Amino acid sequence: MKYIAGVLFHSVFLSTQAQQFTDTPKKGEVKSLIGRGKEITGFGNIDFRVGEVVSQQALIMGAYGGILVNKNIMLGVAGYGIATESQFEGFDPETNELRDLNIYGGYAGMLMGFKVASKEIIHLSVPMVIGAGHLDVSDDNYFNVPNGDNDFTLESTSFFVFEPSALVELNISYHFRMGFGAGYRLVRGSSLENLADDNLSGFSGVLSFQFGNF
Repeated sequence: MKYIAGVLFHSVFLSTQAQQFTDTPKKGEVKSLIGRGKEITGFGNIDFRVGEVVSQQALIMGAYGGILVNKNIMLGVAGYGIATESQFEGFDPETNELRDLNIYGGYAGMLMGFKVASKEIIHLSVPMVIGAGHLDVSDDNYFNVPNGDNDFTLESTSFFVFEPSALVELNISYHFRMGFGAGYRLVRGSSLENLADDNLSGFSGVLSFQFGNF
């Protein structure tokens, strides 16, 4: 009987110590966003953005994905590209002739963000992309060859981009969500003869589809 009581006492003591080790942070322990006790799941988004590029409406398609910490904090990577023809009237830097020019390119970078009340059917999601992009300005009729490859890249540039968005998100199922909202694309550091940073910046409406373990 004494042996059984001793075993029970020892088991309770070890269980208590283990619980204290799990639940109570050690004195001086470094706290971190991703660490012991954090719930981490994966997710991926497909985005459709309609907004102004060089004073006209364009479709920008992209995707982002990464990890969701405690169902609220998003960390990952993102990438977007111009999906529709974006044409404007500009000058050929070599001949200084006024021509119809096209823009091709996109941007990518790090994704950060957060969700508010993500367990509710309708909640708020705020993703932010910080990164860099590349654009080509092309004359698609430069060579004027019938049935030939007529495009010629007149100038190119890289740039810094910051794009925050705010979405109203709807939980369709445990693994699928839809979001509707708006974002603003801030471009800085481009070096084009025909276009300034403000021509490449602008607001956009966003339709988003998210998949993952929520």
